[in-house]
Amino acid sequence: MKLAVFGATGRTVLLQCCSAGVEVVQQALALGHDVTALVRNPDKMKDLVPDKDFKIEKIDFSSPESIEPHLQDKDAVLSCLGSKLAPWSTVTLFTDSMKVIVSAMRKNSIRRLVFVSSWYLTDDPKDPPPFLTRWVFKPLFTGRIFQNLAETEQYLQGCDDIDFTAVRAPRLLPGPVTDMEFRTEEGEQVHDREGMRPGICRADVARFMLSTISSEEWVKKCVAVIAVPKK
Repeated sequence: MKLAVFGATGRTVLLQCCSAGVEVVQQALALGHDVTALVRNPDKMKDLVPDKDFKIEKIDFSSPESIEPHLQDKDAVLSCLGSKLAPWSTVTLFTDSMKVIVSAMRKNSIRRLVFVSSWYLTDDPKDPPPFLTRWVFKPLFTGRIFQNLAETEQYLQGCDDIDFTAVRAPRLLPGPVTDMEFRTEEGEQVHDREGMRPGICRADVARFMLSTISSEEWVKKCVAVIAVPKK
């Protein structure tokens, strides 16, 4: 498949130590996909992924017209865009960039989109986050980021012509890709966590994202995911 990858050089979400986008690029190349990394700093991308068998193109999100040429002939779009810590500032990065991406996708007749989201975006009383997340981390650190991610999911749910999958990940960890099995749940979190580490390595998030691009299982859905050792 011909893939366009956004967010291959920066952070993904607060408390997630590094972008999963680098891993998406590396693993997609290993699987034989035709990959174009769309980044604001091409030189940084060259340092992160020395493989020469993919394209690096410089972009900005000033308008859909600035993105449209970069999505020509692509089969799917993957986004690992992220925000820096902004406890006192309004965050609009996710909705602003997603609206530009979706508009550019429409111009190129692309339907498939997979992007990184997060656990615990809302305070659903039927599925509440842990105490520290609800009363410490969200009020002081992640609340505005999570709010904008939730708004992004809501926006995509209203896009009938976009076959999106929101991959809701817990805290991202460093480490190589594993062969652990995925546990998934359509909701705020995965409840069956036996054997779970404190989070999921970004390489496994990338592995899950790439596994969904040609699957119908999670189309137009928000899926929480973790990786656990095989029994």
